[in-house]
Amino acid sequence: MNEIFEIINKLKSPKEISQFFSEIFTDNELKTLSKRWRILKLLAKGETQRQIAQDLNVSLCKVTRGSKILKNKNAITTKFLIKEKNNE
Repeated sequence: MNEIFEIINKLKSPKEISQFFSEIFTDNELKTLSKRWRILKLLAKGETQRQIAQDLNVSLCKVTRGSKILKNKNAITTKFLIKEKNNE
């Protein structure tokens, strides 16, 4: 995984990152990644876990996993989403 992280870090634009992701991940893997990100963003906006699970047609367990991440104030994801929310 570290090698992949190093490659992503060396890519120069969102377009290159997008192309790299589309080359190494399947469409389903990219959809799953996208859905996980949407879950995190909706949780950060204050949506309820049950509503997110229903709206995105995912299990409550997947949403709860995201909720646990956001409860950790030291998580990079939490810091990023708080910063993004404050910039809106």
